Amino acid sequence: MSDYSKVPVSRRRLRRSAGNAIVEFGLCFVVCMTIFIAIMEFGMGIFTFNFVSYAAREGSRYAAMRGSLSSSPATTTSIQTMVRNQAVALDPSQVSVTTTWNPNNTPGNTVTVNVSYPITSLLGFVMGNMTARASSTMPIAQ
Repeated sequence: MSDYSKVPVSRRRLRRSAGNAIVEFGLCFVVCMTIFIAIMEFGMGIFTFNFVSYAAREGSRYAAMRGSLSSSPATTTSIQTMVRNQAVALDPSQVSVTTTWNPNNTPGNTVTVNVSYPITSLLGFVMGNMTARASSTMPIAQ
């Protein structure tokens, strides 16, 4: 008879299942970290989209209040600078701003500001890269 058969049954079970806890922990940890990173990615995507839509609105307001009759008329460069200065927690150099006056920047016409920002995710190999885009159009007041 071997020494192993003399060991009580409950101790034999503990010896056979000693590595199960480590394997189960490893699997659960990977799943939990994946969910955690996905939540962070989703939150950053929503933040980026909110910023882009906010920046488009603010850019069009800025341009609408600074038409050709204003003391300091808005230009494409001034609108880009104003929008990029609003970027918090984002790379301002990647914020793309285009401005279109329909047909020009005199009062009564409209101005359209388009803003876009590339969303690069930590899980880019799974999700790919996306771009958040927003547009805002307002009538020129001054």
